[in-house]
Amino acid sequence: MKFLFFCTLLLVSAGVVCLIAVIIIGSSVDAAGVLHEPLALMDLCVTSLVAGMALGLTGACSAFWRRVRRS
Repeated sequence: MKFLFFCTLLLVSAGVVCLIAVIIIGSSVDAAGVLHEPLALMDLCVTSLVAGMALGLTGACSAFWRRVRRS
């Protein structure tokens, strides 16, 4: 259970760091009209946050189910 918690914490924190990096880097348009933005960081941010939330929800449901079954 602790391993699941730490994996969740790692994934969510990685997603938040990527989100902060995307905000800091920003996007720009050069003279030729080409848009430059950190798409890989955006994808990594969303993937990490969704995976972290899914793991967290799974862990919370598992802990809840264990308590319900004990009583």
